[in-house]
Amino acid sequence: LTGGIVALIVSAAFDHAFPAPSYELNPVASTVPEADYVWRIILMFGSVPAAMTYYWRMKMPETVRYTALVAKNAKQAASDMSKVLQVDVLAEENRVEHESSNSFGLFTKKFARRHGLHLLGTSVCWFLLDIGYYSSNLFQKDIFSSIGWIPPAKTMNAIHEVYLVARAQTLIALCGTVPEYWFTVALIDYIGRFAIQL
Repeated sequence: LTGGIVALIVSAAFDHAFPAPSYELNPVASTVPEADYVWRIILMFGSVPAAMTYYWRMKMPETVRYTALVAKNAKQAASDMSKVLQVDVLAEENRVEHESSNSFGLFTKKFARRHGLHLLGTSVCWFLLDIGYYSSNLFQKDIFSSIGWIPPAKTMNAIHEVYLVARAQTLIALCGTVPEYWFTVALIDYIGRFAIQL
């Protein structure tokens, strides 16, 4: 929804600032050189939440379990626990387990026997979901044209097409994704996680 709104604002501003003829009138002039900045600005705004997430994740301390067992720093783990629990926790160096880092590797038979089927099932499900989701996003402009939500591409310039496609996608997000999200928030504990996905 936010991405659609950003795309609407940027494309409307560029369409107003740099008017261009439609593709059928002048194929070369229908894409002004400044249109190259439209997708770059939209992509730049899309990277802001990712950059903020990365920044805040780097500011967070590691979990106590990681600090104690993997980093082998019991004093830092005790200090972190003291901050969280607001009580004094003393480090006991001899109680930290000293396991070799390769005792349960990612590409071992033990891992494959224990988690291989779950990993395969999860990755196949995500792959199939991505095929459906991203292919529909790639071809939405063609779907919108065929159902009459936007005119054929030859009757618009490139920036105006971005605006109309973003408007249709924002409408879908506003009428579909947002109500579905709040429906799930309100009813997930009553219906259940499995049934609500059906």
